[in-house]
Amino acid sequence: MTRPDGWPVVSDLSSPETHWGLKFTDESVETDYKVWRRDHVHAFMQFAMYGAAGAATCAFVAVVFGALSHLRTLALILIPVMVLLLVLGGVVTSIESRAHQVLALGALANVMGGCLAVGLTYQMNDPALTGACVTMAVFFALTMFRLPPGLAVATVGSYIVLDGVAVFRMHSQGHITNQQFAVGLFIPVTALLSAMVLNLAIEWITRQTYVDHLIIEAQQEALFDERSNMARFISPDIAETAHLSGLSMNLRTEIYSLTAVSIDLRGFTTFTQQHGAEFMVQVLQEYYAVVIDAAKEYGATVKDFAGDGALILVGAPFPRPDHTRVGLRLARHMINRVREVTDKWATPETPLGVGIGISSGECAVGAIGTAQQLEYAAVGTTVNLSARLCSIAQDGQILMGPGTARALEESPGWTRKVLTLAGIPEPVEVTIEDTRAPKPILTTPGTVPLQREAVETIAPDSIAELAEPSEPAPRPEAQ
Repeated sequence: MTRPDGWPVVSDLSSPETHWGLKFTDESVETDYKVWRRDHVHAFMQFAMYGAAGAATCAFVAVVFGALSHLRTLALILIPVMVLLLVLGGVVTSIESRAHQVLALGALANVMGGCLAVGLTYQMNDPALTGACVTMAVFFALTMFRLPPGLAVATVGSYIVLDGVAVFRMHSQGHITNQQFAVGLFIPVTALLSAMVLNLAIEWITRQTYVDHLIIEAQQEALFDERSNMARFISPDIAETAHLSGLSMNLRTEIYSLTAVSIDLRGFTTFTQQHGAEFMVQVLQEYYAVVIDAAKEYGATVKDFAGDGALILVGAPFPRPDHTRVGLRLARHMINRVREVTDKWATPETPLGVGIGISSGECAVGAIGTAQQLEYAAVGTTVNLSARLCSIAQDGQILMGPGTARALEESPGWTRKVLTLAGIPEPVEVTIEDTRAPKPILTTPGTVPLQREAVETIAPDSIAELAEPSEPAPRPEAQ
């Protein structure tokens, strides 16, 4: 259901204006309501058809047992035909493509039933019986068939008038007394008035239900927009976790076995000083897009960005046993993609590069903070080590901690060094994959030497140890 143009978009979600609760003032709202109502009464109409078929079947049984003395044969033919038409009407109303015909079918079926009731009972000269049969048809039209008030009056009025004419003829021909004449008029008229009140009440409730649907829809749209806007400031995986788990779960931190991937640009400070904030923003936008797309492709979570650096978690908030292998593949992929960005914007005076640090192990992951503000954080030596490795990685290097290297199959060209890192009390064995180093040549005895392809990657490098780009792009022109 689409909110109509006339629906007021205000903070208090006030209801649209109506005439006595039975007609919306704004025509666009009224039109939308009619479409919604047609779909809303679809199921009611279907069951009403089957209910009317059941009532007609009971009338057929009554005729079989002698309820009619006149026109008995005609009744035994017409009533089954009516039952068949009602059942077919119920089947038709269950077809979505026929939804626009539901009200017309209901009105037609009710007119046929009412007129048949008057026609078959007229010869009996019993206005009470005729009135009772007409009352049943009125009940179906104004309640079960859920016809709108205008259509309901037109539908019921046809056979109510026919019943009144029949009663007048009975009286004028002397077949009934004045008392029977009064009863014959009283029953259908009373049925019409009382059922019409009920029909108006149902219509008012239906319109209120429509308004409630609009309010709920407006609230859902507002919540969705708010959630979408807020989710743009954090990773979609984190937003989804917060949505599914709830605040109470968010306040709990859990231990995850994960791989932390830290990435950082090299030479970006100098680049910003030389070219200004305008070019800085353009570089960051392209750089962020590459990191976000790569993380999404490998099922990782971008924890946050800090200037030209980013922290990506593989294995949290959704655990995965292959996080180490996926973390290295993600690092290689990002280096390849980020290299395209750095080569595009680098100049001889302001070269750009990228370095990556990877560490695997256990971390405490979850929401940390107060009731006023929470931060989704990953805390532990694993995250600290990946950041330290990233800070010393040269352009094109991927530095891996011991936990990562031990879990992976060694690749040709890897080198190892034992380094002392700031904030890490013990020396750390660091495995280095240099994506800018010459590709190693592997030979197999008795065959032509084969060259093993090195994976093209870009790793964050320290600003103090930048590598000159092979073919620097021209200096960007100020806009």
